[in-house]
Amino acid sequence: MRDHPIHQMIKDECTLHHAEPGVMDEYGDRPIATVTTTDERCYWAQSTASEADEIERERWRVYFLPDTVIDANDFIEYRGNEFYVWGNPWTVNDPVTDHPTHIEAAVVRRI
Repeated sequence: MRDHPIHQMIKDECTLHHAEPGVMDEYGDRPIATVTTTDERCYWAQSTASEADEIERERWRVYFLPDTVIDANDFIEYRGNEFYVWGNPWTVNDPVTDHPTHIEAAVVRRI
């Protein structure tokens, strides 16, 4: 992994629970087979917050180092809260070198 200035921002610690889907069942579903837990470096930026029918919802953008394994089945523990990955995370490449600089994931928290 090449060093990049954004890595200086990615310094908070969070716990990532990565879920690997199992074998497809007769209904076409893939139940969770294994969950691995790792401590990762991350950076958080809130994108929205709303409330409807007494349900609060926050959406955040979380930045990870480029070698982090994360996908849409995962959830993150951060400062005593659980956040669920919303959609597929994506790798961001440097526009000059085309090397991966970080991974971005949208996550939600419902209260």
